[in-house]
Amino acid sequence: MNLISNKLHRLYLVITLLLVIPDTFYWYTLNDYSNYQDAFTAITSSTGLTWLIVSYLALFFAIFAQNLEMRAFLTVAAFVTRIFFLVWLTDIWRSNEVGFAQVIKNVFVKTGEAPYVEAFATVALIPMVLTLIVQKTQVANLLTGLVNFLKAPANKTHQVVFYTASATIYLLALIGMVRSLLDNYDLAASDLPSGVTQSLIWLVVLGVIQIALKLLILGLGLLASLWAWISWQADIKTVLGHMKDFKLSEYLTRKVASYLYTFYFLFIIGLAAVGIPIYASTTYGINQDYAAFPMVALAGVIVTFLVILAIRLVFELAVAVVHIAENTKSGLRK
Repeated sequence: MNLISNKLHRLYLVITLLLVIPDTFYWYTLNDYSNYQDAFTAITSSTGLTWLIVSYLALFFAIFAQNLEMRAFLTVAAFVTRIFFLVWLTDIWRSNEVGFAQVIKNVFVKTGEAPYVEAFATVALIPMVLTLIVQKTQVANLLTGLVNFLKAPANKTHQVVFYTASATIYLLALIGMVRSLLDNYDLAASDLPSGVTQSLIWLVVLGVIQIALKLLILGLGLLASLWAWISWQADIKTVLGHMKDFKLSEYLTRKVASYLYTFYFLFIIGLAAVGIPIYASTTYGINQDYAAFPMVALAGVIVTFLVILAIRLVFELAVAVVHIAENTKSGLRK
């Protein structure tokens, strides 16, 4: 990917993120989600909203990802989870016996008298698709690299474990999802006149599409796990090997600290990426105090930066102490 395509891809991602923010955090209600418990309950109690947040976070981290394959993977994950949300939302309106034209309007344009948050999200699909087109080579390279790793004779054990685990997980997930769909069908059929109705047909069609998308999301998760193992297996083996060093002659602080710092960094950034828009949009946002919205967002960014800076200094202090100890040990040996 040349420099121009790289910048163009980031631009598409930024445009997409800005367009999906209203839809992601408006949630079709003006309830106050500034309370953390209320916000957490609202997200986790709804399958669609959970994946909507996942899609938003995937877009957010894709913008800042330096590794092109990682950026491509996150973009694919954002797109698939966004499509799943749209199918889930369509199924919700269908189950409420809403007419076809009204369903299309509610899902892709606006709901009732609410702002046009759905319309923004629909337009966001255009730059999102463009990002996938721009980075199709990176997607292919990632998949090719994973396949070649599994095909290598030296990785025969990895191949057997991955394929066996994937087949087992897929089979169990498929059985559970099909049983859930059949239960929903039986429950809906019991409340309707005898015979196959249009409502039941839509239930099955949307249910099958949701199952296919869930399996695709599961596949992305399995690929991410394999990629993580490939990237981290050497460090994991090193850490496990040094755990047997009961004399503490080897230091693991620097190697482990890098992973811990990465985890805390991503966790705090992700929490801020979700928490700041929630607090700003529901407390000071739509139909309330628009002038306070940018100030709350700016304050949240500043606080997040200071927290990360403090954590960074703590990790640097710990690593510096270990580095001095290592140099002292080397000097004594000489």
